[in-house]
Amino acid sequence: MKYRRLGRSGLRISPLVLGTMNFGNPTDKGEAFRIIDAAIEAGINLVDCADVYADGESERILGEALTPNRKRKEVFLTSKVFWRTGTGPNDQGNSKHHIMESCDASLKRLRTDYLDIYFLHRTDFDVHQEESLEAFDILVKQGKVRYIACSTHPAWRTVEALWISDRYHYPKFICEQPPYNLLDRRIENEIIPMCCTYDLGIITWSPLAQGVLACRYEDATNLPKDSRGTLKEAYAERITQRGIEVSLELSKRATEKGCTPAQFAVAWVIGQPGITGAIIGPRDLEQFESLLPALDITLDQADLEFCDALVSPGTYVSNHFNTSNWMR
Repeated sequence: MKYRRLGRSGLRISPLVLGTMNFGNPTDKGEAFRIIDAAIEAGINLVDCADVYADGESERILGEALTPNRKRKEVFLTSKVFWRTGTGPNDQGNSKHHIMESCDASLKRLRTDYLDIYFLHRTDFDVHQEESLEAFDILVKQGKVRYIACSTHPAWRTVEALWISDRYHYPKFICEQPPYNLLDRRIENEIIPMCCTYDLGIITWSPLAQGVLACRYEDATNLPKDSRGTLKEAYAERITQRGIEVSLELSKRATEKGCTPAQFAVAWVIGQPGITGAIIGPRDLEQFESLLPALDITLDQADLEFCDALVSPGTYVSNHFNTSNWMR
């Protein structure tokens, strides 16, 4: 495993990051344990989670898996805060109250004393960033959080947070976690240049475009019953006929290169300028193991030009920012 520096933190992480959104639903605990063990064995040292994944079950599974034999010390563990976690008016967002309450709940489920990286899952335009960063400052001083970061934030909002941290001597974001794949390349316009300028790492989510680039869909109007696209409307919106057409063309190129379209798609993401790592979220051990060869795939200039012809740099044919109301 060739590790990469994660922005200003100086941490060195694996280019593939283990995502755990499927743990607890649909991936059962036993299969999740096998995936975690295989990831650590393969050299993956960053495990990505969030308080809302499977209503907290993903964190509970991780906590149980990492407690024995000091596996917790072998990985950097993350969680996130923003989405609703209860029925009360303050059980969501980036207020100091919700951040601190959610952090304590995540630590309990994860059976750990600290989070290596704590993310704001989305930006909260109803809360001044001074308040959110003050909460992070308290958590860092308490030893509950070591580094802070943001996910799916506008570039200007991230820069504003860095300025606020400078002014009040709060901890600074060390990385951004946006969606990025061949079907949605909009982070190339502002977010990647901003991260490179301010030395922020970039850990991307959905490198397979929710399975479209793995050729799991044939018709955007008739989704397989067991697919992620059937779980939520937001997921279904990301599956477009044009995206499926791109996946079929990509599959032909991958075959010529001697790899699967999923491996090609992941290799494309982790090979892009400014990208530190990509989150892969397997449902089972077989899926996980099938993606590992992406680490050894190098795309040449002809491959990159082929991808640019399919979807032009900075454009999109599938909206993976559809759970945010700021991207246009």
